Amino acid sequence: MLGVVIVSYRSDDLTVRFVDDQLGRITIPCQVVVVDNGATAEEAAALQRRIPGTVVLPAENKGFAAGNNIGIRYLLEHERPDRILLANNDIEFVSDRVVETLVHVLDSNPEVGVVGPEVIGPDGHRQGPEPYQGMWKRFFWMYVSTPFLSRETKRRIFDLDYAENATEGRQDKLVGAFMVVDTESMVNAGLFDEGTFLYAEENILSDRMAAIGKCCWFCPAVRVLHQQGQTIGKVLSSHRQDMQQFESMAYYYRKYRGYGSFSVHVLSVLFRLILRIR
Repeated sequence: MLGVVIVSYRSDDLTVRFVDDQLGRITIPCQVVVVDNGATAEEAAALQRRIPGTVVLPAENKGFAAGNNIGIRYLLEHERPDRILLANNDIEFVSDRVVETLVHVLDSNPEVGVVGPEVIGPDGHRQGPEPYQGMWKRFFWMYVSTPFLSRETKRRIFDLDYAENATEGRQDKLVGAFMVVDTESMVNAGLFDEGTFLYAEENILSDRMAAIGKCCWFCPAVRVLHQQGQTIGKVLSSHRQDMQQFESMAYYYRKYRGYGSFSVHVLSVLFRLILRIR
């Protein structure tokens, strides 16, 4: 049996449309759980009436990782599915049998703990996967080098075409908007780290999977469309999104990659200055 977890924030219409139009295409028996971040019990009940058969859980908005954990723990307690689909509500299936194909990858490869499809944006370009990059390279040199490097040189140095050229196999980071996890591996990895509110969840999950001998797998044989920013753009400015991403990644680099607090603090000051003058 397949469990499905959707973390929603003030986007009931998107959630209803995703459940009705997209999840209805899945042929595997599944239980859908919507974690309605920031919703009252009455608001969650109203949403559940619009999508009968789906469990809607009202939750204090503690972020994406915490919201997913609420849904996963509900499934573990009530259903114990073999696999769990973690999906945003702004996803559209492009290929047929997307979820079935991803589940087959897990069934066929015991070393895989997480698998994701090709995720494209409205512009037709892939949104991932991504390679690992060190903290200073990602948040300092990439920004300050812009006036001094040609576009082609920058793309080569910072591997900006990685996603477009990625082939099937192990990856450091998948797109968290849509991926299927092996339930036992997810439990052994300790679920998501709730130390972040938004962003870096995929990086952390990849490292947690590696710690138990599992990997993240990219499966471009199937494709989904991600209308990125349908929710977050309504509540956070682009500047605040940049800072939120930096803060979450700084947490990741400190806790999982051994960067010292002083180094992170110095980069934080510099990054804020870069954003101010950019």
